[in-house]
Parts: sequence; structure tokens; C-alpha cells
Amino acid sequence: MERGIIITPNYSILNNGHGLEMNGSVEPTNLRNYLLFWDKIDYPTNNMIHIGGGQDVDFLIQEGIAKSTQIRFRELRGDQNGFLPLATQMAAYEENNKVENQEWSIAQPTNNLIVPQQYAKKQGCLEFELYNAIQVPTGDVPLSEVVEFKNKRLPELLALRDAMDSIVDSVITSQDIPKRKNKAINKLHRDLNDFNRVMKETGFQRVKRSLTAVATDPWFGVSNAMMLGNSYLPVNYQPYIQGLNVAALGACAVKFSYRELSVGKNIPAEYKHFAYLSSIQKELV
Repeated sequence: MERGIIITPNYSILNNGHGLEMNGSVEPTNLRNYLLFWDKIDYPTNNMIHIGGGQDVDFLIQEGIAKSTQIRFRELRGDQNGFLPLATQMAAYEENNKVENQEWSIAQPTNNLIVPQQYAKKQGCLEFELYNAIQVPTGDVPLSEVVEFKNKRLPELLALRDAMDSIVDSVITSQDIPKRKNKAINKLHRDLNDFNRVMKETGFQRVKRSLTAVATDPWFGVSNAMMLGNSYLPVNYQPYIQGLNVAALGACAVKFSYRELSVGKNIPAEYKHFAYLSSIQKELV
């Protein structure tokens, strides 16, 4: 099954999540990260306020890797205007997930997931973070070179993506956050080493990256929401951090936690790899 990611213009969160400050098109380093780990990219636009994707998105559309879904809103209330790019993202998410044999998630360029109220429902979620564990090309690296690298090193990229997905799947299926290294975490460690080794060999200018996967867990629906405070969570659901030593990066970590979040109201009843949040470290590697 092909995996797709729906992205947004670059923005900062204002007033504790009550508004956005727009900072142009998709952040270039984020775009290179999305290109490495997803099969398809969608940069949706709308008929109210247009923020173009720029030359990078245009290039990926020409290469058949990206598209730009056109979202048309009939009207927009004043209280929704500040979240128009995220409303556009969620409308595209609902549209893309009607396509068979494709699985789409959303990506946001901050540590805090925001879903506009008209598209949202509350849901218990597993957050799985790779902290400072990935190095990705900076925005100065030509996209054509990143595409070439992806085509040459697809096995390493797929292995790391599969390792991340497998850990999330196993935690939700077993209802147990691992408190020590197990088979899945050992595989992730090996795949991180392989990925960062081949990334270093490219000679690209690179930055450290933290990536958080948000997966919905149907067991933590509304009726179990009160359990998501740490004082109520069973031992097997308590937050957990485990250190890793990754080639070329040094000390890194994997983090697990359960939280109640606003997610897409039309996601399936079964668990879903819903969102990916990213943060970039400033220092080069």
C-alpha cells in the first residue's frame, strides 16, 4: 500500500494554540524529510487564501511525486480564518482517504498537533517520538539530488519507516509500552544506524531531526479519556524514554506516551497512523 503525507505551509502557533502566524510555503528542510519517507505528497490549496508551494513543490509535482489538491470552501466564519491552512489540510485528508490502496496521514511543522474544531474529535493517542535520532538534508540541498538518493537507497528508507510503524503497531496491539529493549526496538536501532550511515555518505549538509508519530488507539475512546492522566494510567501505559546511541549522531532517544488529542473525526474506528510532527535542531551534523 502506498503511503501519502498531506503537508501545510510553514507556520508558528500563536496564543497557546488560538491562532497561526504564516511563514511562507512549506519549510524546505521539512519537505526533504517528507520526500524521504513517504511515497506521495499532497500540498493542498484553497479558494480563500492562496499560499503557493513554490519551486520545490512544483518540481515534485512535475516528477509525479507530489500533487496539490484544490479545496473549495463555500464560506468561512471569522473564528475559522486563523486556521484556514489546517482546515484545508483536513479537507484534503478526508478526500485522499477515499482512495483505495493508499494510506494518508497529515504532517505539521510543530510539536503540537492542531485539528480545526469542525474536523475534530477527541481520541486517546499513542505518541512515539524519535528524539534527535534522524539526520535529514537541509533546504539548500537540491531536491533532484534528494530524489536520486531516495531511488538509490530506498531499502534503507523503507526499513526505517517499517521499523517505526512496527513499534507503534506492536504497542497498540499488545496494549503495552516496552520498558526495555525488545526485538522491535533493536530492529529500529539497527535501521537508524543504517539510515544515518548512508545519509552521512551523501556529503549533504544535514541537520538533526526529531519526529513524532501520532497513532489513534480505539481502546482509549471517550469513555476511557479520564485514564489518560498519568496518575490514572496503568503501569504498562506510563510514559517511557529509552536512550539510544546512533551512528554519526551520538546520544538519541525513543519516547512513548499516551495523551488525549483532537484528531480527524472521520478516521477509521481501528487504530490509524494519523499524524507526524517534526522539529528541527539548528546545529549541523
